[in-house]
Amino acid sequence: MAHAKSLRVIGQSLEVARLTAFELETDGPNFVLRSNSLTKTGEWILRHALSPNDISEQSARQLPVSRSARFSPADISRLDHQAQKQRRNDFPPDTQAYSRLSQLLRALGDHLDRIQVSAFHISWTSDSVSVDFQSLDGQPDSRTFTAEKLQQLGSHSRFRRSSIVRYGIPVRKKHTDE
Repeated sequence: MAHAKSLRVIGQSLEVARLTAFELETDGPNFVLRSNSLTKTGEWILRHALSPNDISEQSARQLPVSRSARFSPADISRLDHQAQKQRRNDFPPDTQAYSRLSQLLRALGDHLDRIQVSAFHISWTSDSVSVDFQSLDGQPDSRTFTAEKLQQLGSHSRFRRSSIVRYGIPVRKKHTDE
């Protein structure tokens, strides 16, 4: 699964949990989230999103905040499917899309996909986003972005996704995954 899609889906969960400062890294096919600002409510929201069928007494009790969550490929696919159903029911579409955390993460993921990274670690704060990553050939590198720069990347990414070519002619594609 592309980093852009995975990061967008994770970002949607973080928006619901109202989490704005965090660290996110790859762990094989999984994504591990850590945050010192994760509240008990935020953790409950993420735990429920990642384990929707676990409504046992233990999950309902107030447990200490673990400040971390793991998103597996199956979690991301399930959450994406739920979000697609929700987007179909939303009208009019969100006009503030590129200021939302999920879309900023999507833009970052698209950038990581384009430069073909194999692993990464994101440190997200209110001021900036730092990314340490490893390319497919094993070379480490890093970048720092502002929210404005990610918005620019997102608008460029959307333009690339909106155009496809059929029979040598560019055709505008309908967006159903946003």
